Amino acid sequence: MDRLLLKFGIAAPILYFATIIVCSLLNPGYSQVSQYVSELGAAGAQRPDIFATGIMAAGASAIIGGLAFILGLRRKARGLILPLLTGLSIIAWGVSMVLGGLHPMPDERHGAYGLGMAIQAAPLLMFLAISGRADMTGLKTFLLMVFLASGALLAAMMGVGHVVHVAQVGLWQRAYALASIPWIAVAALCLDQALAAKDKKDRAAKA
Repeated sequence: MDRLLLKFGIAAPILYFATIIVCSLLNPGYSQVSQYVSELGAAGAQRPDIFATGIMAAGASAIIGGLAFILGLRRKARGLILPLLTGLSIIAWGVSMVLGGLHPMPDERHGAYGLGMAIQAAPLLMFLAISGRADMTGLKTFLLMVFLASGALLAAMMGVGHVVHVAQVGLWQRAYALASIPWIAVAALCLDQALAAKDKKDRAAKA
């Protein structure tokens, strides 16, 4: 069951970025450099319904995928707390996407009151959850790099270094999204492969 549900974790980032690409094409003159992603779903945008549906689908996939991370990591990690926190962080991001689709910008509920920021901690939490697994060294290195890169970009978005300006805020937002979202699909795929190997080993041991 957990391996099946992990497919939703793989789909979530794909749906998110596909929505941005499609809606950008539907809005001639929209700037990926200077405009926020959420403007694609705001009043006045072309087909905001497509944007809302897309990000809600991504959010729903992340919620299911987050549950799969909890179940899957329980089989590959010791203890319950870190797998639970990892999955809940991904689920929180998914919930924020659903709320963002239900309440278009500039509704104050569009930002889900910062709930989506929980995704920032997820790579580190997963890294800690599998820290004792010698067979997942590559994934651990990847997760640590994601955490550091997304943390640096988030700090820049929050004003550290004064490098983000209105004229290119959209570019920075997309850079942060690329650092903080696609890893979910990569991690879900790696976890699925690790679980497949474990299942195969278990079947061989019973034979």
